Amino acid sequence: MHIRAHSPRHHASRRDFFQILAGSTLSGASILELAFHRAAWSRALGPGSDSQLFDIEKVAEGVYLAKARPQALINSNAAIFVNSADVLVVDSHSKPSAAASLIAQIKREITPKPVRYLVNSHFHWDHTQGNRAYRTAENKIDFIASKPTKQLMAELARKRLDESLAGVPQQIDALRTRAEKASSEAEKTFCQDQIRQLRAYQAELRNYTLELPTITFDTSYLIRDKAHDLHVEFHGRAHTAGDVVVFCPQKRAVATGDMILGFLPYIGDGFPRTWPKTIDSVAKLSIDHVLPGHGPVQSGRQTMTNERNYIEELTSKVAAGKDAGKSVADLQKTITMASLKSLQSNGYANYVTANYSSLLPEFEPAAGLENSVKTNIAEIYKNLDRT
Repeated sequence: MHIRAHSPRHHASRRDFFQILAGSTLSGASILELAFHRAAWSRALGPGSDSQLFDIEKVAEGVYLAKARPQALINSNAAIFVNSADVLVVDSHSKPSAAASLIAQIKREITPKPVRYLVNSHFHWDHTQGNRAYRTAENKIDFIASKPTKQLMAELARKRLDESLAGVPQQIDALRTRAEKASSEAEKTFCQDQIRQLRAYQAELRNYTLELPTITFDTSYLIRDKAHDLHVEFHGRAHTAGDVVVFCPQKRAVATGDMILGFLPYIGDGFPRTWPKTIDSVAKLSIDHVLPGHGPVQSGRQTMTNERNYIEELTSKVAAGKDAGKSVADLQKTITMASLKSLQSNGYANYVTANYSSLLPEFEPAAGLENSVKTNIAEIYKNLDRT
């Protein structure tokens, strides 16, 4: 079903946004950059948008996953819950224009109802930097997160953005070099498109404005609606100190952010000793469908169980090695993929590599997975004592 709805209120919001662009949001931008932003947002919000960044899948009645398509700088998925009069969306991607693109796609493909709530599942940049688009597009919007997530956003959002921007010039240089040596026109075109995306990210985020949560809680926040109930819940520390899930009991669905996902976990801000217990808590919910922060919809609990077993096993091995006085480098040599039973069980390694390959066209399964495990070893080693 495709619904095209463009109300006068929505067009007014677009004008308001361009006024913001011309003012504080892009006060340091050149005329060329401002023109780029106007064009990008017009394409994202217009009825003939050619900038679709997500594939929307219906999971249950009124429940959808917007699965992010590959980009030079990754976007998160979004979970979409359609209420009786409005919509709740989980996570807002790496940039406002991506969020604007999804807002337009929701109105075209799902419902003309306004987005009333945006949940930030955790503080990471690829899940929060698009918040401002919802403030711009909707008359009334609340941003929901745990108290730790709001604090982490306030303390670290600008630093993490600066880190992501700092790496862009080197990425562009590497892509230019590769394009010059490209053996095919397809490879050259790929490099040029990656450079275009990186430059666009640079321009758009140069004068980024942080949009903090307006509703925070310690343990849970409940939205009761005629269509269903939505429980925004903190089950414990995992991927970050403030991860929340959105659980809809009537539709037996849960949106998990990056606590449960289709890739190997990122543990740089994580709590490796408590993360498996947090997944155990989520697994007790009455669910059939898991809508992750990255990767495809999961059915049942097998994939989340695979992930929690992998974190638990790898944490145990790293802890034993660290207690024995071994260095990270030592453990990265001795803890191999073959030695991790959890990685080999229930097809978990194959599942993860397939998801990486779908997002990263040039992903080389064996080397890529090995590097990911080595990264996890270093992250766990650093974070072992976090509780």
